[in-house]
Amino acid sequence: MPDTSEVRYFVLADRAVPYLLAKVRWPDIAQAISGASPDWLDDPGLFDLPYEPTAVTVSFPQAAAVAAAWGKRLHAEPDEDVPSYIRRMPANWSDLSPSERRIWGIEFMGGRRARARRIRRARPPRGNIAHSSDLAQAKGHLAEATSGPVGVAIERRAHARVPVDGRAYIRCEHTTVTAGLADLSERGVRCVLPDDPPLVASGATLGGPFLLEAEPDASWICLGVVGRISWLRITEAGTHFGVAFAELANGETEGLQRFLAAASRKRGRR
Repeated sequence: MPDTSEVRYFVLADRAVPYLLAKVRWPDIAQAISGASPDWLDDPGLFDLPYEPTAVTVSFPQAAAVAAAWGKRLHAEPDEDVPSYIRRMPANWSDLSPSERRIWGIEFMGGRRARARRIRRARPPRGNIAHSSDLAQAKGHLAEATSGPVGVAIERRAHARVPVDGRAYIRCEHTTVTAGLADLSERGVRCVLPDDPPLVASGATLGGPFLLEAEPDASWICLGVVGRISWLRITEAGTHFGVAFAELANGETEGLQRFLAAASRKRGRR
């Protein structure tokens, strides 16, 4: 998938579960869809998203995967003949008005803590490596991670890992790597690739975000966190590697705990 450097893509999430995807380019593109309203809508208030602290900058492949999960194809240019939302200005994405919540189907915002709407099942585009926009700003201090099998054992004891079948869309410099998702914890993630891409190297820092999909119901989570490849093992079956996360925000921790609990229940029913 192409790298579209002029257009920027943003995700808003509730406890790390994406609910709104926007594409923005001043002054001609300000369009978004949501999980509850998966039809593109023009909204000039989206021009404020680059300055919104809760907005997570994602790459084109990551944005395309979210759009596909909501049944939409992502185009770099504006979608034609879409309705416009006439809103109050300036926009405040951290404190939406009742009208704004209705238009986007975001009833749980503004202090109300109802469950975020689940992204409906769809098959996101596959691929091994795809170009992306510039690497996001690294946030916070990276937690220490020990490389090698000993480090993996210590990490497993500290935070129980849950096997997860799915995919991980990971920012790595100016590309996005699509890897198989093997297991996940609050401390990090283990992934596998069928080949040995040169950008995946032990000790490499990943600027995030991490967009993770769990099958079979295609539930998603978006962690706007920095990571580091803490270990790497190349076998005939592929390249296995572990990523240690920096400290998660409170909302991300809660969302990840729910994500892991749901993944455990699904595997238990098999």
